[in-house]
Amino acid sequence: MDNQTKDDLKTSALLATGALTQFALIKSMTQSKTLTTMVIIGAVLFGGLAMFLFKMSGA
Repeated sequence: MDNQTKDDLKTSALLATGALTQFALIKSMTQSKTLTTMVIIGAVLFGGLAMFLFKMSGA
């Protein structure tokens, strides 16, 4: 099997499982420090918002 066929099979399997976007994000994050920083900051801010809303709800 040549490399193109292997890549096509891998892409088809990822697309079928719905993991293609996560795979592409992680692949891009390994190449870009800026993207990695933005994702980490976004996750921290989202976690802070979730914690704030949980505290405000009184639960």
